[in-house]
Amino acid sequence: MTRVALRVRGGWCWTRAALGALFCASVLAACGEAPPNPYPAEARAHFESTCPPASAACACTWDKITRSMTYEDYEAALTRMRDEGLMDPRVTRARTQCLEKHPS
Repeated sequence: MTRVALRVRGGWCWTRAALGALFCASVLAACGEAPPNPYPAEARAHFESTCPPASAACACTWDKITRSMTYEDYEAALTRMRDEGLMDPRVTRARTQCLEKHPS
């Protein structure tokens, strides 16, 4: 297979530079947070009954949970916690990250 390289001043191939920029832009776009999953108002009200929304750590935790878990997964995590005493790692991770970010 023969390689053909287009070169311009400075030795850079403009097509490689353009592809590199496109790749970087797509990677940065993928790094953004996912939008929150839809949750019923009752789920938020229940969460806020145990973790006040005025607390930055609580608001952060709710935001992270709704972005990382579907409502169905969240309900299953609560059921598992009630039945087995084991919390879903995603909830624990969200709470830990928020407590580190918003110490009281």
